[in-house]
Amino acid sequence: MSGDHTTMDTAQQATLGLLEQLSDRLPKRRLAPYRALGEAGETAQLLNEMCKMLVARHTEVTPAEKEALTRLLDTVPTGDYDYLRNRDKTLAAIEVADQPRVVTHEDLRKLSADSNALLERLADRLPPDRLEEYRTLSHVGEWSMLVDLLSASLVTRQIPVSPSERDALAALLNWFRPAAVADLAYIHDRENTLASLNVTDQP
Repeated sequence: MSGDHTTMDTAQQATLGLLEQLSDRLPKRRLAPYRALGEAGETAQLLNEMCKMLVARHTEVTPAEKEALTRLLDTVPTGDYDYLRNRDKTLAAIEVADQPRVVTHEDLRKLSADSNALLERLADRLPPDRLEEYRTLSHVGEWSMLVDLLSASLVTRQIPVSPSERDALAALLNWFRPAAVADLAYIHDRENTLASLNVTDQP
C-alpha cells in the first residue's frame, strides 16, 4: 500500500506542478478550484479537468509539457473520467508548439458571439428540441460540439441556408484545428460539410 501512496503523492505533486506551468493559458477563474482539487488529493479529477480545458480551448502546450502530461496519464488511475480513459484520443487532440499560442478571451468571445449569432439566424428552421439543446451548448461554452451538431442538422436535414449563412458557418469551421476535433466528423471534414449544404438565395 505504501508504494501506491508514494506513486499518488508523486503524481499529485507532478499534476500540481504542471497546473502551475499551464496557469497562464488556463482560465483565471478556474485556477483556484483546480488548485483546491490538487491539494485535496483529487489528482484524477484535476488531471481530467485540465485535459478537458486544453482540448476544448485548443490550448497549445510545449513538447516537454505534453511529455509530462503523457506520463501522468500513464500513472493516474482513470476511474470514470472520460479524458483519462480515452488517453490516446486526449493526447492526439492536445496541440503542441515550441512557442505556445495563448487563445485569448477575445478569441473565445468572438467564437461564442459568432456561433450564437448563426444559431439564432437559423432558429426558425431547426427542430425545437434541437434548438434548445444547441442553445444549452452555446450557454455552457461547448462551441465545438455546437458547431458540429449544427452542421450535422444542416447537412442531414438539408435545411436551406443563404450564401452568407454558409460563409458564417465556414468561418466557424475554420476556427477549429483538425487535429483537435478528430472525433467531430462535420468539423473535421469541413470541405465535405460545406459542399453538402443546401445553399439557396431564398432560404
